[in-house]
Amino acid sequence: MTEGPYASFDVDAADAATVLDRLRTALGGRHGPATAAHDLVIGPLWMTGAHNDHRTGRRSDPHDFPEWPTVLEGESSLQAAPAEVVEAVATVLRTPWGMGYQALATCDFEDGLSDADGIARYR
Repeated sequence: MTEGPYASFDVDAADAATVLDRLRTALGGRHGPATAAHDLVIGPLWMTGAHNDHRTGRRSDPHDFPEWPTVLEGESSLQAAPAEVVEAVATVLRTPWGMGYQALATCDFEDGLSDADGIARYR
């Protein structure tokens, strides 16, 4: 399957697995098979999570994204309907907010998301 739109989510949470588990519970996402490279599937979005290796614990510029400990990545196929991808990304972004986490998204369609990509929340 050819990869399509991509989104990255920076989350102020210590552990990616915990965030993915909480998303799975909240959104009813399904697990891929044990051999799958994806930890969670939300609609057309295939999600993985990891520790943010670029984290330094500070921001060099007040306009840069905060360097939070967890990064989630989502991708979809080229065949996925763009509106469904945007809705899935928006849902993934809103869900951590509802759980009390700070989260931001980076993607090519940020203006279609709640609070743009979330940056307006953290100015």
